Amino acid sequence: MMPGNRRLWRLGATSCVLPADIMTNVRQLAPLVEDIQLLFFESAAKSRLPQPLDVSALREIAEEHALSYTVHLPTDIALGAAARAEREEGIAEIVRLMARLAPLGVRSFDLHLVRDRYLPEALWLDNLVAGLHELSGALGEEKKLVAVENIEYPYGLVAPLVEEYGFGVCLDLGHLVRYGHDLQEGLSLLPRVLHLHYHGVQDGRDHQALTDADQARMLDRRLAEVGYDGVVTLEMYSLENLKDSLALLDTVWDSFIEQ
Repeated sequence: MMPGNRRLWRLGATSCVLPADIMTNVRQLAPLVEDIQLLFFESAAKSRLPQPLDVSALREIAEEHALSYTVHLPTDIALGAAARAEREEGIAEIVRLMARLAPLGVRSFDLHLVRDRYLPEALWLDNLVAGLHELSGALGEEKKLVAVENIEYPYGLVAPLVEEYGFGVCLDLGHLVRYGHDLQEGLSLLPRVLHLHYHGVQDGRDHQALTDADQARMLDRRLAEVGYDGVVTLEMYSLENLKDSLALLDTVWDSFIEQ
């Protein structure tokens, strides 16, 4: 959160709040939050609009504002793809990005294990085993910085593989609500969570402003109970939604402390 935060965790925003590039977002948001999630929607080879990224400047901004960084890896990476070449391409992109951003001391690299709807589930999982095995070998100890995020399917489908290969967990509360998954079951993963995404869901749309004060109080309590010391990112993509969410949390979490 802001200066004076008495919690163990850090409060963050995404690098896609303003309709501008990553560097502009980081410069504008650095005074408002403690962490910024650098969002990469597409792999470099597939990106039609490459964004300028100055790692040295990002490091200077972090030092000036006591800022940390998390990273959302490209969502077009498919470690469960049928073609080995496509899996290897995704692994190479992860390795490349992690090496490039190493000077920033990134706290979590969030990864979607995209479900291939054209493959039978069992075959997709077999491919995923191969992909995660290769990624684990390519990264070595650095794999502990990769956090696999819950998305539209039940996380239990991939949880054993995430644990077996030594990756972390990225828990997205908005996705749990959006896809009708059990919130308390998701929160039971907190001891293994590197990064937590928090956003509202309205009319079936996620990544909206936070409005549920009771949920915010519950989350605050659960994070305190497990001694969570990672990052809670308000994963929304407009400045208005971010400011509304910060205002809600400022009121709810302060009142919770005073109880």
